[in-house]
Amino acid sequence: MDPRIAQIQDDRKVRRAERIFSVIPPSLVMRIAWISLAIACLTSTTSAGTTLQQIPTVLHVHTTWSTGSLSLDDLVARCRKLGIGAVFLTENHLQSFEYGLFPLRGLLRYRIQFPSLAKKGTANFLRAVAEVNAKQKDVLIIPGAEIIPHYYWIGSLFQNTLTMYNAQKNILALGLSRSADYEEMPATGNYGAARWGLETIWLLSPAVLIIPGIILLRTKRPQVIRTRSFIVRRERRLIWLGLACLGLAIALLINNYPFRRAPQSMYDSKAGLRPYQEVIDFISSRGGVAVWSMPEAIDYQTYNIWKFRATIRTDKYPSDLLNTDRFAAFGGLYEDTRPFVDPGQGWDRLLRDYVEGFRTAAWAVAESGYHYEGHAGKRFGEIQTVLLTDRKDPATLLSALRSGRAYCLQRNEKEGLILERFQIVAPGKDAAEAGSEVVFRSADRPELHIAVASSTGQPVPIEVRLIRSGTVVHAIQGKTPFTLQWTDTSLPPKSRHLYRLQVRGSGHEILSNPIFVRAT
Repeated sequence: MDPRIAQIQDDRKVRRAERIFSVIPPSLVMRIAWISLAIACLTSTTSAGTTLQQIPTVLHVHTTWSTGSLSLDDLVARCRKLGIGAVFLTENHLQSFEYGLFPLRGLLRYRIQFPSLAKKGTANFLRAVAEVNAKQKDVLIIPGAEIIPHYYWIGSLFQNTLTMYNAQKNILALGLSRSADYEEMPATGNYGAARWGLETIWLLSPAVLIIPGIILLRTKRPQVIRTRSFIVRRERRLIWLGLACLGLAIALLINNYPFRRAPQSMYDSKAGLRPYQEVIDFISSRGGVAVWSMPEAIDYQTYNIWKFRATIRTDKYPSDLLNTDRFAAFGGLYEDTRPFVDPGQGWDRLLRDYVEGFRTAAWAVAESGYHYEGHAGKRFGEIQTVLLTDRKDPATLLSALRSGRAYCLQRNEKEGLILERFQIVAPGKDAAEAGSEVVFRSADRPELHIAVASSTGQPVPIEVRLIRSGTVVHAIQGKTPFTLQWTDTSLPPKSRHLYRLQVRGSGHEILSNPIFVRAT
């Protein structure tokens, strides 16, 4: 641990003890109670301080449980070799796409499926993750899934204008630990989340045609055949009418199976952001962490099936983050252009709304999007979300994500940057870390302490930009090891602001989560 951080933590303990003992009441019983409280506080602080650590993690990883190439054991071995402490899996939840012809969309349809948890079984997946975590303690594997809340079709199949939108407009569900959490996800095509209701009666109604079909098969109609010599009388069964009724009933029942509607329709182009907000709220209600995935990545492909052509298209969607709420984080660093996190852009608008009390906080994470080595030019471990925690267990790591106690890191195969310190120090206050808030008196000024190092100890040229509420207030170039102490003398009184950090070098980047400052 950085000795400067340790010194700050020791100062915190001393100040906390002084504050507690200064208000001890004269009663002996109360003295004992307050002394016990002081000891508890100091013990808790010491415990948190001595075990504080940076845990490099890789977030958004697929394994052989969906469309990845690494098994869970291979993944652990790879992480152990690279010094990565945890992995957030995001296996495909329901990688199934279909298109059906109206009015028998369920019967006259084409479907394509990819490996997913729905196909392999979420209970088996969760059991396999638990077994890997039980076998070793070096690398923590946290289960999760990549959700497609809503894709939809527009255009005509026969005019070759058919287009499927938003198959890659996804939300990551991290930390869900029960099979039901995946099986009941309100995503397009997931009938496990469908509910029985009055509509079920209507979808089952074709079964009524079975009755007249059987009656027609059993009914005999008299028929008279006259010739010159004689008259023939016979009875004729209505076989074709009966079979037609039975065939229609069976076709409609197959079309309507499983006799309930999925949460979202793949033919509803006007659903907007409702399906996404429902998925976000569902993940949060089940104790998971909802993350908007790579909002500025695009996808455009064309597929030819027989004589027909279909287009698969997902446009950038950063504005959708501004129009949804209660997600914990979003992909802020990944291997693509990301103007959303630039000063004064979308992320700063999200944070401003949070500061003003209009929404929940939205933190940045680094998304690997890893399937196999070399896929889209990616290497495992070069995109990391570094968590600041006092323990390494699923609940603590998920809590760090929810609280913004993390920074995003892009590195290369040989070396990477380390954000050794990013704190705001105020007189008489505990140093504030990313995700927390510190309150200043009107006469005080926030002092920012920054330290950036290289994992190899070699000097790395970097540019450091300190951003206050969307504006770059300090920018400097240097080399690692880099340290900076900077005091903001322009902070207006009776205001609330946030500070965040961007560090960039050749093939390197650090993107911090913000620290909030309130001036009284």
